[in-house]
Amino acid sequence: MSSSSRPPHKPFKRSKDGCLTCKQKRKKCDEKWPCSRCTQTGIECMRAPRRTAVPVIRFVFDTRVHQKLHSHHSDGFKKSNISLDYCVTSHATYNQASLLEDESSTRIIYNIPNTGDPAPMTSPHGEAVPRLRVAPRLLDLGCVNSPRITSKSTKARGKHNSTQLWAYAQDYGPRVVWPPSEPEEGEQFDPEDALPAIRQSINVLTDNTLIEPIFQEMCHFYLNFLNRVIYNYALKPERTIGWMLQRFKLSESAKLGMLCTVVLFRSNYERSMLTPSLYVHAKELYSLAQQRLPLDLSDPKLSTIAKLTSLTEIMNYEFYAGKLSSYYTHGAQAVPLVREVLGSNNIDLLTLRGEHTFDVRCFAWCDIFDSLATSRPTHFTYESDLECQGHVSVMSDDKGVEAIFGCPNVIAVLLARTTALSHAGILIEERAQQGMELEKLIRGWEFGLAKAKRSCLRVARVAVQEIWRHAAILYVHHAIFKSHPSNLTVQDSVKNIIKISSTVPPGGNPDCFLQPTYFIAGAFATSQKDRYALKSRILGSGNERYLRDLAFTLEEIWEETDKTGRLSSWSKKPQSFVF
Repeated sequence: MSSSSRPPHKPFKRSKDGCLTCKQKRKKCDEKWPCSRCTQTGIECMRAPRRTAVPVIRFVFDTRVHQKLHSHHSDGFKKSNISLDYCVTSHATYNQASLLEDESSTRIIYNIPNTGDPAPMTSPHGEAVPRLRVAPRLLDLGCVNSPRITSKSTKARGKHNSTQLWAYAQDYGPRVVWPPSEPEEGEQFDPEDALPAIRQSINVLTDNTLIEPIFQEMCHFYLNFLNRVIYNYALKPERTIGWMLQRFKLSESAKLGMLCTVVLFRSNYERSMLTPSLYVHAKELYSLAQQRLPLDLSDPKLSTIAKLTSLTEIMNYEFYAGKLSSYYTHGAQAVPLVREVLGSNNIDLLTLRGEHTFDVRCFAWCDIFDSLATSRPTHFTYESDLECQGHVSVMSDDKGVEAIFGCPNVIAVLLARTTALSHAGILIEERAQQGMELEKLIRGWEFGLAKAKRSCLRVARVAVQEIWRHAAILYVHHAIFKSHPSNLTVQDSVKNIIKISSTVPPGGNPDCFLQPTYFIAGAFATSQKDRYALKSRILGSGNERYLRDLAFTLEEIWEETDKTGRLSSWSKKPQSFVF
């Protein structure tokens, strides 16, 4: 057959709706899922979400971002014209909800208009869950609002600013889709199969107890984000909602603190036109919580635990929002309350267990890791009889900080001891000797068998234990030995953290609890490859503001380290980040 008789070949046009991977590489895509190009090359095929409307994603830059962009950002980003009344919930099962203060204070009423109930979304297990979306890792340029330039500028400068904003969005924009959008990612969403029990407890509670309508938003929050805020979230799933309702009722400031955290999470992970207003409303709720907090702390009718809970819930918001100054201030305010609860200046993490110690354990975590970040002594001592434990830490127990934050309790105790040793007024030789003993103890500790329903989660939890082991070794070299980044032991631990973390899927549980370890390893990383890997693990673990603070601080450390030729201590940068 002659070539002239062949049917004309239809040219293959570049895909407009193909996968994000092909778009990033500027390749042709057959628009299948997964596409043939990604299948052949063996790389992840990232699909762009369907676009029913152009979402508006706004970023809040801190001062370091302004300095990096070198442009006039004094006016900030354009504020949304969406009313705050639309910001509390997307689940329009009620039209109004009120939060009432006591008789001596002002009555606060939140009007929640019915915005229309969106089509229900199905979880990886076939259950209806609230509709939440987030921007993909590769954001469209239109999703970022350029700052308004007040001065007369040329088109070239405007193009330059847009390019810088685009680069910022690619590096620091939201990366995590939560809840996961693909069925095969169901193991990340509920790896312990605990959501059915939590959902059942919500139904029972709603049927048998008269609760405020606004608490329904809390229920939706725990169905979607519980395993992002509590490491071992499946210990008592049938008790979770009832316990949270008790905390919700303890005080008005605790209630407002819980609500502003809920709205903040939605603003971080929900992809909708309400995202800017959700962020603004979270700040408004936080402002109300701050106003109410002094009244609750001075109220003689409130118990010490209720006051401590108020501080814990407000600090929880400040942590995720990156409000460092207030976070550290409230942490100091909690010290006398914790001391009153314990009746001692020592916290034994290996014996603290149960719901009634939750706030004390949260404070202990903040105390230990705030001291790591700011190079100050801890407010409490952390003495525990390690020998009595027989070198075993049981993951299934609701004990210490491990069940909440994922760090093995023994490692947390040894981190606190390392901090105490770094501030001890002893000879350098004696400090070095004790540091060697600490490192030996960290290396030789035998962790208990990690427990989980699914084998993939058991493997991930074993990896978490080893990652924390190497992070603790690095902290000893940072605080005690002042080791150079080129130290062989240091580099071995950095490489091990990178290698072991590759077995932990990014963005879910337990990865979203490992940022301190990635940061500590990143501070010692010397090669561009290792630095990029660890920075990516931090930014890929969630969409919160404090993660960008960690990434920026790492960049500053690397810049100073490269200039001076020696390790730049992150402790010289107080209150620039939080663990």
